[in-house]
Amino acid sequence: MSVLNGQEFLRPAVESVLAQTFADFEFIIIDNASRDQTPAILDSYQDARVVRIRNDRVLSLTQSLNKGLQIARGDYVARLDADDVAAPVRLARQVEFLDRNSDVLLAGSAVRVIDEHGRVTGRIDPPQASGSLYNALAWSNPFVHSAAIFRREAVVGLGGYPETYVYAQDLALWIELALRGKLGMVAEPLVDLREHGRQATQAPDLAVTRNREMIAIFGAAQQLPGLSGEARRHGRLHLATLHCLLAGALLASGRFAAAVRELLHGLYLAPLFCTRRALAGRWRVALPKSHA
Repeated sequence: MSVLNGQEFLRPAVESVLAQTFADFEFIIIDNASRDQTPAILDSYQDARVVRIRNDRVLSLTQSLNKGLQIARGDYVARLDADDVAAPVRLARQVEFLDRNSDVLLAGSAVRVIDEHGRVTGRIDPPQASGSLYNALAWSNPFVHSAAIFRREAVVGLGGYPETYVYAQDLALWIELALRGKLGMVAEPLVDLREHGRQATQAPDLAVTRNREMIAIFGAAQQLPGLSGEARRHGRLHLATLHCLLAGALLASGRFAAAVRELLHGLYLAPLFCTRRALAGRWRVALPKSHA
């Protein structure tokens, strides 16, 4: 877990880990130079399983996660964001799954979606079969980061999370793991994924960087060997959508020429699809409605 000024939701996140029915774990928490009450909240926990690190300065999430990987000792590494909540059986179910499937490098689970008050607002049920998960990587991220668990040695062998990505480091890593082993999914929802307006990756001013990263990653995903024809088609449409979204973000920041270039990229990938989106005004949906 990495946390930056996460006082509002940190306590339920931490306590959900400490309440796991599977007790043989180390809980690595990276305090990313927080300036709110995060350090005081972490001070209140005296559990010997907690391994706490404080960054001297704010690092990217990718850098903080790699610091945690460097000191992790377990065979498996499970992720949880500091605003999400793990079900009591989360670790037990996923450890059992990986123990039973030695060829699986990465596993996830279904998740419930909750709001800032903890009310359930939805559910995400990814595909179950390894082949279906592999194909889904061509156009989506079927692994919610907070519900992911992976074999530590496999990820350390890759050098950790790729630090060229600030926001989509998880998806970039999943694609690398998919090239090297099987993927798995626990059907049971094992994490509550919290959605709220203060999430950094939802900020409209970060849309340019976020969409550029996604274009690079899904462009690479198109080269995955063995993708089905349908997966490749979905992937091209998704890439075209991302180019349109990037165009909207660039236009909002006053970069008209760059926005036109991205629209042309989208048109090249899927001419009819992008034309329909543009006519419907859907090429700017990356921005909040008030900005559209």
